[in-house]
Amino acid sequence: MAVTEHGHNPVSEDVVRRHEAGWHAFTRFLTLATAGVIAVLVFMAIFLV
Repeated sequence: MAVTEHGHNPVSEDVVRRHEAGWHAFTRFLTLATAGVIAVLVFMAIFLV
């Protein structure tokens, strides 16, 4: 984090926690969506060949 020349952090810890939770949720969603797409492609390869 950026620290000002006065030595304190200008960003609220609550904001950081909220953004961190949002990124964790986003990456979890992307992981599950990617796994879902891979599963659909595997099933298509099995049943459509």
